[in-house]
Amino acid sequence: MNKFFQKYLAFVLVYVLALLPVLNWVRLESLSLRFVNLSATMTSLGQLTGLVGMTLFSISLLLSGRFRFLDSWFFGLNRVYDQHHKIGAIAFILLLFHPLLLAFRYLTFSVRSAALFLLGNDLSVVYGVIALLLMILLMVLTFYIKLKYPHWKISHKFMVLVFVFAILHSFFIYSDIARDPWLRFYILALAILGLLVGTYRAFFNKYINRDYDYIVKAVTPLSSNTVSIKLEPQGRALSFQAGQFVFVRFKSRGLSTESHPFSICSGPEEPVVKSLGDYTEKLTKLQPGELASVEGPFGKFSYRQAVHKQQIWLAGGVGITPFVSMAKDLNKSGHKVDLYYCVNEQAEAVLLKELMEIAKDNKNFRVFAWCSNDKGRINVEAIVYSSGDVLNKDIFLCGPEPFMVGLRQQFLKLKVPKQQIHWERFNFL
Repeated sequence: MNKFFQKYLAFVLVYVLALLPVLNWVRLESLSLRFVNLSATMTSLGQLTGLVGMTLFSISLLLSGRFRFLDSWFFGLNRVYDQHHKIGAIAFILLLFHPLLLAFRYLTFSVRSAALFLLGNDLSVVYGVIALLLMILLMVLTFYIKLKYPHWKISHKFMVLVFVFAILHSFFIYSDIARDPWLRFYILALAILGLLVGTYRAFFNKYINRDYDYIVKAVTPLSSNTVSIKLEPQGRALSFQAGQFVFVRFKSRGLSTESHPFSICSGPEEPVVKSLGDYTEKLTKLQPGELASVEGPFGKFSYRQAVHKQQIWLAGGVGITPFVSMAKDLNKSGHKVDLYYCVNEQAEAVLLKELMEIAKDNKNFRVFAWCSNDKGRINVEAIVYSSGDVLNKDIFLCGPEPFMVGLRQQFLKLKVPKQQIHWERFNFL
């Protein structure tokens, strides 16, 4: 299948699934009756926001499953989670407007009638009100209260409870879902799948083992936010491509049981990792002999999938880790690569010596250390000065979001085709 077509097929499929119930809704009754006056129009819009909102809610939970086939379909797990967040936000907005639009017809009688409707005048409506209030609370916690990552993860588990009440509301209230068998089956099937995936991811993932078992062999702090952990497989070993990443759950008293994203650097037995918040500091307390579960690999950040064999790699800080793995894979591949290792000061370039050793053995691999405290922020002009033409090269970016976004915009201004610019984000959770 054409790579460009495949890249967008998954996105199109998601929104086709979301619009299918709308097509069936249109079939059930004449649109001239559904939109005959303002009250009917508001009611119809309320029905549509409920249908599409519930469908998108289900799809959002399906995308949270961290399945490797989704990683492949969307060309990277970061894109899967981007869609998970966007679809979840759209679902929330639609479900927020759903009762308000339906309440409009009661408002034509009196404000009291509309208020009674919104407060819930039967059990099926009460289910919907509970789901909406819980969802609002969780959204406030997500966007306006900066919880620590472990606390946020716990709060996010309650989204499954929100979905349970949303399902109860959908199937006990009298609506088009209740009177149309096809629509009822479709919404129910998606809802059950979403509920199963959401429940699995929130509560049972750590018990249903699809991971690889490893043992910690050595822990080496490289800087304040980077730790090298050497792992040894216990049984089957992880198979991966250079540039991919994994999720690791350490079975240690001093660490939470939640999994965290880890870059693979060198081989599956030597991941170099950066984690969020205070997690890196806790990793230094790991002891040799402690167990770890590795899930993956994930990601499509691979120099081998690019069109051009001449490439420019740009790493910001700990974003260097996937490039180390790729650099060790370069020999005899025929690629010609310039790597820019961008840090604030020289002491932060903890993997520079290793990269220079790789460059000594590969004449087609050049490494440039860029310290922003001395030279200012790296820009495209400096890259063109050292590497020459960039229009016929693939560009790979990994690092903090402002670093990647800024450089991407500069390359686009130089007319570098956007399909030649690749980036990887590890802060998408």
